[in-house]
Amino acid sequence: MFSLTMLPSHTPLRSPAPASPPVALSPLVLRTLALVVGLGLTTLSPAQDRRPVAVESPRVVVRTGEFPILLSAPHGGTLPIPGVPPRRGEGMAAGPAGFFTGRDGGTEELAYELATELRRRFGKPPYLVVSRVHRRFLDPNRPPEIAYEDPDAAPTYETYHGAMTRFCGEMTQRFRCGVVLDLHGQGSQADTIFRGTKNGQTTRRLQDLFGVEAQTGERSLFGLLAREQLKVHPQPLDGREASGFTGGYIVRTYGDAARWPIDAHQLEMGADYRSESGRRATARKIAAALVTYAELYLEHTPGDTGEHHPPAPDLPE
Repeated sequence: MFSLTMLPSHTPLRSPAPASPPVALSPLVLRTLALVVGLGLTTLSPAQDRRPVAVESPRVVVRTGEFPILLSAPHGGTLPIPGVPPRRGEGMAAGPAGFFTGRDGGTEELAYELATELRRRFGKPPYLVVSRVHRRFLDPNRPPEIAYEDPDAAPTYETYHGAMTRFCGEMTQRFRCGVVLDLHGQGSQADTIFRGTKNGQTTRRLQDLFGVEAQTGERSLFGLLAREQLKVHPQPLDGREASGFTGGYIVRTYGDAARWPIDAHQLEMGADYRSESGRRATARKIAAALVTYAELYLEHTPGDTGEHHPPAPDLPE
């Protein structure tokens, strides 16, 4: 399992692999490049974003990746922020898009399990951003005006979103595509994973290139999860997403097709999938689905060493 003691802040790079010979671009790459050009790469540079470039923090785990999958886990942490009192939410609306301080237990640990399993299958790590702070003090899945109340919490919030912004910009420039998986927990159905894409709004790139079936068909992400014997909602897959689980600030922000060619899925997981006894199996099944998803929609396969992909950092197993 990925533990923090096994994730040093700085890791050596392997020697660069010999340069690959020029390769012919597939129709998928050509279509994706056309979309990226239409968006305008100059607007996607992390250096030009107003948020600061991510800096490692004791309260946010930030790991760069070597293929275009970004794992986000904003609500599984347990730590306080020194000097910051718990949020009170006075005058704020409660509910799925408002003030809430409940913790999504097990999602921090599941993110590490899934990152480890993806590295095992792909031979290189995914991008990873995890909040270790309890939601009582900070909610990274909200816009800043309601995410925290004490200004001393702002640097932790900016570290989280600075990393997300930087990594989405990097995936755009290196791979011309990407997918964000935002990991959450729900207490409604212990054996179910709810899809949250704002009913397809945060997967516009996917649908523009591959049709609506890539969002709602058997070979969509949630169709592939179902094939791995994970119970998913909506069912049937072309149904409406459940109220309260349609996707929050993170998927809306980083699945914005007008900004970059990246899709974003919120996975609202029941307790069975987040429990200590169930997390490893959950990670294996999600990773298996993502291998197929990457082959279908990201043109990235395990062991892929295409010209976009420099060598991966050496991380302890």
